[in-house]
Amino acid sequence: MYKAEIGSNAGKVWHALKETTELTLPQLAEKLHLSLSDTALAVGWLARENKIFIRKKDNDIWVSEKADIMFSFG
Repeated sequence: MYKAEIGSNAGKVWHALKETTELTLPQLAEKLHLSLSDTALAVGWLARENKIFIRKKDNDIWVSEKADIMFSFG
């Protein structure tokens, strides 16, 4: 996958997260009609830029653009 495609998918993720509070990776992938791996790459892109927040809860990874959800695992 090329950087441009990952970046484009990151934009889709960003806009989708602005419409909701929090989604799991599979929910986000389904909403955007992307594969789970493409969604994970896009989420990683945004996380690296500190534009989203990620947490692990009950063996699921949850993603949000809201600052009240902190990055945490475990």
